[in-house]
Amino acid sequence: MSTVIPVPDNWHAVLSGWDDLRHGYHAGDKDETVRDCARRLDTAAPGSKGDPVLFWTLGLLMLAPHVAFDGPGPGVEDEVIAVLSRVARDDDGRTCAHGWHPYEADVDDVLEHLPAWLEVLSSPVDQALEDLLPEAYLDELEDVEAEPANLSGPDILARWQCPRTAPGFARAALDYLGATIR
Repeated sequence: MSTVIPVPDNWHAVLSGWDDLRHGYHAGDKDETVRDCARRLDTAAPGSKGDPVLFWTLGLLMLAPHVAFDGPGPGVEDEVIAVLSRVARDDDGRTCAHGWHPYEADVDDVLEHLPAWLEVLSSPVDQALEDLLPEAYLDELEDVEAEPANLSGPDILARWQCPRTAPGFARAALDYLGATIR
């Protein structure tokens, strides 16, 4: 079983820039940061095991608050919506045996935990895989035997690696932006 989701070599620096932008500390060109992420996602091959489609999709999810509320420059929002729509459409008709996926958690909870989760996802160890579940989401479950409360570490990782996860996060980012799939 693969224990890593694909990430680019410089992912720590990229993630740090996204997180800075999300928290309002980014000193660089904010629109260029968003456009760079969108371009990289647009060139990543959907469904390819070697391309970090999920990583770049999560990047646009992290950058969605800037796009939604900070008044980005002309064309930035349209570019983001177009590429997120392409990724979201990649899920058309796809089914899997999983009852739960990480994109079903509250977006704000995902955004808060995403830097730590990417650290685990880039090089997971079994002891840390349980940290990939959003605690607030688990607290809302009435049945402790229901998914995802009863998942083991490898089961949790399988949900993150599922081909439906990147399209699901793309739809979550589009929802955050108040946009529909184009």
